[in-house]
Amino acid sequence: MSKLAIHGGKPVRDTKTNPWPKWPVWDRNEERALIETLNSGIWSYNGPRETEFNKQFAEYSGSKYVLTAANGTVTLQMALEACGIGIGDEVILPGLTWQATAATVLDVNATPVLVDVVEDTWCIDTREVEKAITPRTKAIIPVHLYGSFADMDEILRIAKKHNLRVIEDCAHKHGGEWNGKKPGQ
Repeated sequence: MSKLAIHGGKPVRDTKTNPWPKWPVWDRNEERALIETLNSGIWSYNGPRETEFNKQFAEYSGSKYVLTAANGTVTLQMALEACGIGIGDEVILPGLTWQATAATVLDVNATPVLVDVVEDTWCIDTREVEKAITPRTKAIIPVHLYGSFADMDEILRIAKKHNLRVIEDCAHKHGGEWNGKKPGQ
């Protein structure tokens, strides 16, 4: 094995001759929209831009309702709260996910129960979900990760059998489909 760059080996990327792309990517269109929004004085969750985005995203995702929120972390917490999940409740989620998935469960004072993932998709292992269910379990949060879908047919079967809520973390699957259904439906 060659020497690591940190120990004097050759770097994989020379950032002086081949710099990383700039982020975020934007142009005059975003600048114009930002200035229009700023000048409108309406920066709230129900401004005209948010309303239009909600409408367009509902059409795109096949959803009846869409509500703009700051990020996926906030939306997971809102979903947990809408389901009445709180103190003493358990929520099953994959051990491989962004830390915010578990943090949202903690934020509503419930207990995250981590289970293993399937090797070929890196998504929650439904066999492990079934083993982890207790009388305190109230929900399952499958995370569609790295472009793969969790096995929603089996997750929904398990949830129905045990009367559990399913809150899909769809951040990686906008536009995808599982057996003809968009994520989150």
